[in-house]
Amino acid sequence: MTEEIQKDPLDNEILIFKLTVEQTNHALQIFGNAPYAVSAPLIGIFRAQGEPQFKVLQEAQKAKDESKETPAQ
Repeated sequence: MTEEIQKDPLDNEILIFKLTVEQTNHALQIFGNAPYAVSAPLIGIFRAQGEPQFKVLQEAQKAKDESKETPAQ
């Protein structure tokens, strides 16, 4: 008799996590220690969702730094 594997009906629902850049990097380091076949899909998801957000943060920091360098007139 074959055993039927039941899937959770919530398996394909989207969860939203709020992580700092440091926490995200830590999770990616952990994924990096896992076997490639297991971790690569998760790393890809983190990258796809994180890179656009990180670019926005970099631009905001750059603008903030430039505003400090430019004397107010």
